[in-house]
Amino acid sequence: MAALALTEDRHVGAAYTLTGPEAASQLKQVRLIGTAIDRDLRWEEQPRAEARESLLAAWGDPAFVDMALDGWAAMIDAPEPVTTTVEQVTGVPAREFRQWALDHAADFR
Repeated sequence: MAALALTEDRHVGAAYTLTGPEAASQLKQVRLIGTAIDRDLRWEEQPRAEARESLLAAWGDPAFVDMALDGWAAMIDAPEPVTTTVEQVTGVPAREFRQWALDHAADFR
């Protein structure tokens, strides 16, 4: 996707929302990564105030930090909607998160 967007004129000025072919909550993503690396992983929410403090130290912009935290909180129960953009642009369907996790298992070990 990135290679095409950077090398083909038809993408100039375009903005794409990229997803896999299925909605995967953050909890499901953690479970699929655990399966890929053959480990039991758990999801634990970090308190918002603690996360905000860390992100402010890293990013500095309170409005951006709050927007990011609000977005991530919303995705716990409502993952981002699925798009077909990858297939429309590349002609190849996006990989399922399960396959992506398997392909990147070494990165999580």
